[in-house]
Amino acid sequence: MLSALISRKFRGPLLSICLGLLLIFGSQYFAYQSVKHLASHNSQLNTTTRILHQTASFGQCAKDIQLNMHGYLNTDSLDLLKDNYTKRVQLIEISDTLFNLMKGDQRQTDRVRQLLEVSSKIALFSHSVMSTYNRAGIDSARNMIRKGEGIRLNQLLMNKIREIDRYENLNLENRRHLVVDTEKSTTLFIIGTGLAGFLLTLAALAFLAGDQKKQIKMQNEINKKEGVLKQYVEAVPDGLMVINTNKEIVLLNQSGKEMLGLKKGQYDRLDSLMENVKLVHPDDPGFAFETNSLPISRALTGEKLPGNKLNLLIDKKVKNLETSVSPIYETDGTVSSAITVIRDITERVNYETMLENARIIAEQSLKVKDIFLSNVSHEIRTPLNAIIGFTNLLEGEVKDPRNLEYVSYIQLAGRNLLDLINDILDFSKIEAGHIQIEKTTTSLRELIDSVSVLISQRAREKGIQYDVVLSKELPQIIQTDQLRLTQILLNVCGNAVKFTEKGSVTLSVEPISDIEDEFQTIRFSISDTGIGIQEGKIDEIFERFVQASESTTRLFGGTGLGLSIVKSLVTLLGGTIKVTSLPGKGTTFIIEFPFKVMATDSYEKVDEFASASLTPLPKLHVLVAEDNLLNQKLLRAIFERLGLEFTIANNGLEAVHLLEESLAYDLIIMDLQMPIMDGYTAIKKIRKDISTTIPIITMTAHALIGEKEECLSIGANSYISKPFKQKELISTIWQVTGKDATSTAVDLKTAEIKAPATPSSILNMSYLDEITGGSVELRDELISMFEHESEIQLSVISKAEKERDAESLIQAVHKYRSSLFSVGLLSTADKYKVIEGNLKSKVWPPDIETLVPELEKEARSGLSELILLKQ
Repeated sequence: MLSALISRKFRGPLLSICLGLLLIFGSQYFAYQSVKHLASHNSQLNTTTRILHQTASFGQCAKDIQLNMHGYLNTDSLDLLKDNYTKRVQLIEISDTLFNLMKGDQRQTDRVRQLLEVSSKIALFSHSVMSTYNRAGIDSARNMIRKGEGIRLNQLLMNKIREIDRYENLNLENRRHLVVDTEKSTTLFIIGTGLAGFLLTLAALAFLAGDQKKQIKMQNEINKKEGVLKQYVEAVPDGLMVINTNKEIVLLNQSGKEMLGLKKGQYDRLDSLMENVKLVHPDDPGFAFETNSLPISRALTGEKLPGNKLNLLIDKKVKNLETSVSPIYETDGTVSSAITVIRDITERVNYETMLENARIIAEQSLKVKDIFLSNVSHEIRTPLNAIIGFTNLLEGEVKDPRNLEYVSYIQLAGRNLLDLINDILDFSKIEAGHIQIEKTTTSLRELIDSVSVLISQRAREKGIQYDVVLSKELPQIIQTDQLRLTQILLNVCGNAVKFTEKGSVTLSVEPISDIEDEFQTIRFSISDTGIGIQEGKIDEIFERFVQASESTTRLFGGTGLGLSIVKSLVTLLGGTIKVTSLPGKGTTFIIEFPFKVMATDSYEKVDEFASASLTPLPKLHVLVAEDNLLNQKLLRAIFERLGLEFTIANNGLEAVHLLEESLAYDLIIMDLQMPIMDGYTAIKKIRKDISTTIPIITMTAHALIGEKEECLSIGANSYISKPFKQKELISTIWQVTGKDATSTAVDLKTAEIKAPATPSSILNMSYLDEITGGSVELRDELISMFEHESEIQLSVISKAEKERDAESLIQAVHKYRSSLFSVGLLSTADKYKVIEGNLKSKVWPPDIETLVPELEKEARSGLSELILLKQ
């Protein structure tokens, strides 16, 4: 057992000691042989041989100096001069060596000194010869040589060298005797050192044994610490795995085995582990990871890959894992292994999925809100259009100047109100970043007068005073967004009247700076003697859905959105707004804007639609993409009245094919909702592959927030929502084409309203007369087409509703709505619009089973009225 222990634990040390002893004795033996050999054959080597060698070298250097001198005379080579300098240095070095070797021997030292003097003379003679050559020429130098001084010096040098050699040979025999004596003493020395080496080896064995005990103790401590470290690794909640370059598993802790769903057992290689684990890519479940595609395998090539997502399939369940891998380097920079940390992120992924679903629901809620606001806006806009239309008729019949002034006020108020209602979705647009400021040349006094007409009327109704104070220094014409500034003043002044029960409301306008670089700051102050605002509530009134007190809504009404929109619009116009108030005494709003001041002659009041409608359109070739037959007929009639050449395509794909065949079209009118290829796709394809310049006007019956902006973003030039007015269509065509008029003007007064609809009718006769241009023939043809189309579409709608086929129902309702617009059944079309909007927002209306039959009944009732018109 002891021998086994020795052979196992002391094999290396014993082998080292044995080799050491062999080396000691071997060195002593060879040293002894070397000394004996030196004593018998080379006793003169240390002194005499070196002296003889040095003297020979000395003579050779002296000869080389003379040879270099002769060579220089023949070749003029500077290298020979350099070599002469080197030889002189060698002579000095040899002389020093000889002096050292002969130290203590005065005779030999004198001979070496004499030898050095002769060599110096030879060097001086060579130098003088070369100097004579350089100064007087080669002939003079050769004459010096022929005189024999060089030969004499050289002979003297050789004699001195022979004297030194002769003396050294005499001493050679004496030195042999000295070597013999040295041999004896060396032998005794070797024996002594051998014994000393042996004793040292024994001491080394003793020390080695003690050191071995220390190593065993240290190894035990290391094993203990490794055990503790292993416990720490096993206690880590994350999985840890280490593999070497051969893809052998060096380490895999218990947490890693549990996360990977491994059964008990030892896994020595990554290949065998992957046979029991199925890892797939989280974005592509069909992609299963193999050994070489794992992140930890890639780390062996030097890649550091944090945050890798993997899905683990265990018993048809998915576990989400995240790994971070890193290479491990040797001291020489090569990769020796790779380590990965595995973490179970299933709960985190589930939480993120829950948040994503919540975000989607929130976005759908916002979309439902946008649809609701869009529908409400349209419901208000429809009767307001009728009001404006009847006012236009009334203007032509009223002769009394006072009444005519009232009508003009109604027109002005109606136009402003229509503009504001068309932008009732401003708050949602502001939140979405869809508000666009369009600055135009504006008369500041006319704008204030238009606001005052409405506000003064409200003030009179409440029995309070409304005053306008305008500074004489106000500029006449400024550049601003007329609609947004009007909206701001109407809102703030309207609020002042609303919250004032007695007293007055005053609008003061004055400049507060000089004109600098064409800009001047103008202040609008709106003061009232109303209920006031509590000090702590002033900052809150600009927040959405917040009013000054809990009783405000109950007493005065309102949504609390107005001032929030005002503040946003003021900021967009580059202005500021401040409020001061005393409860029970009144409130003052101070709004300041930097306006660009324009020249007086730069402004001309223009009715945009009226001027566009009375101006002749140029000769254009229009491509119309519309799938609804009634709308096709309607547009055909309008373009024929306008004298325009046109081509009709039934869907976006047909329009694209027509454009690919010919680019002879000056304008495209594109419906957005069409079968086969919708308007969005068609516009994108036209702009990408066919033409980037041809004007495109989009048209749709479902005007949601952001839809106009989306159309413009994909390449459309303008946008019209159904039901459209003929004047609006003409104005838009003018805007996007911008061509000079070449045809005869069309008298559009024939399209004005001739007879109002009866109050009980669901048929909008004014709109029907306007879009048909008063043509009874066109109207009857549209009614006949609608009668045939209505039966088909109502049947499709009813079937889709019963089968709860949302997609088919959306398409059928949208198509039928376009037909309803074409025959003036606007209110019925808007009711269908609510259904379409809900379905597009993934909301199935709970009362749709009763709503669809009711709307079908209403549509048939409208159809009956239309049929009576034909008779």
